[in-house]
Amino acid sequence: AETAARLEGLTALLASGSTAPALVVAAIVHGELLALRPFTTRNGLVARAAERIVLVGSGLDPKAVCPAEVGHAELGAEEYSRALAGYVTGTPAGVAGWIRHCARAVELGARESTAVCEALQRGAA
Repeated sequence: AETAARLEGLTALLASGSTAPALVVAAIVHGELLALRPFTTRNGLVARAAERIVLVGSGLDPKAVCPAEVGHAELGAEEYSRALAGYVTGTPAGVAGWIRHCARAVELGARESTAVCEALQRGAA
């Protein structure tokens, strides 16, 4: 029952066009899907894809060139799990830590995209 209610809340957040920054909404969507684990498998994959969809759909990454998942990978599984554990507590500090983690992942993804573009311009790729 709690999972269904939280999924409904997540759906309402996305459908209502939240005024929260896109990065925050993407982090919350990602965190909720990981915390709730609504699928039998691949919850992490779905959560990261949903994060990316929010970033693209919100206009923050309209061309889908910022691979936040690359940033999550660069930060490492241990940091990812630690940040998620903080989110799951529901405390302001835990949720803020998760949002910071996701923001850093987006930053690292953007850096990776920039490096790829620069390599293409140099003819190195």
